[in-house]
Amino acid sequence: MKNLFYTILILFTGLLIINGCLTVEKKEYKVKLTGPNSGKGTIKYINIVSQKDDGKDVSMKDFAELITDYIEGDKIQNDFPGISNVNKKIFEENGVLCAEFSFDFDSLHQIKLFKYDKDSPYMLMVKESFNNEEYEESDGEYNINNMQIIFWKKITKEFYWKTKMSGDMSNTISLLDQYKSWEKNKNK
Repeated sequence: MKNLFYTILILFTGLLIINGCLTVEKKEYKVKLTGPNSGKGTIKYINIVSQKDDGKDVSMKDFAELITDYIEGDKIQNDFPGISNVNKKIFEENGVLCAEFSFDFDSLHQIKLFKYDKDSPYMLMVKESFNNEEYEESDGEYNINNMQIIFWKKITKEFYWKTKMSGDMSNTISLLDQYKSWEKNKNK
């Protein structure tokens, strides 16, 4: 079980970084339980950008990888064993490039939620669960007694939390222009 947790943690981080040169400004997570341990999840990546590689602009390469491996390919399914019915989209919103992945899951562990027993609240440890991400907001209670954990009532069926990247975003290049060019040429 411990290995599964670390595998999922690495995969979430891998998706976030997408081959080391891609990163995002913020991520929004939405989860809806459809059973005791199963449900539907959505992760929205806000402001997808390319980090310069030793000062070089590698945004074209990064955008091509984003499209071929993640949007058109099956990298998401390979990175998240156990998820199903994956839907992917990439779009412009508020002047930045975004992506959204929705999926079904059959275990709370796949989405980093924890519930000790039926009488316990749902919990999520943000720092430990999502490397390089910092808590921004949620619909649960956060930082009770200085614990960096989000708590939701035991009867909760829908969960929301938002994180921001803890790294430096100053040396990045927006991928919005590459997306617009790709979208224009895709429809020809």
